[in-house]
Amino acid sequence: MGGHGYSGWWGRMGGPKHRGIVTYQLSPYEMKTNAHLISKGTHNFFRRTSSQLGYILPGIFLFWAVTHFGKKRHEWLNSKAGHAAQHEHEH
Repeated sequence: MGGHGYSGWWGRMGGPKHRGIVTYQLSPYEMKTNAHLISKGTHNFFRRTSSQLGYILPGIFLFWAVTHFGKKRHEWLNSKAGHAAQHEHEH
């Protein structure tokens, strides 16, 4: 059914030792995570964003148009004219 019993705490499972695994690590003192953030980061942000506008803007416009239409339609349906028009279609 289950396993063969308790095999040890995590990391000491009692299995064979791994060989040939190499890990690399960069010292946190050598990383410059915020180097040139202001001078080059803003330029790269605007350059990359402007190159993607052709893909982003149609979706934003479509979302705005559907939302705008829905709000106007909802307002009209809850107005006196909308109620009268709905009442005419029911009969």
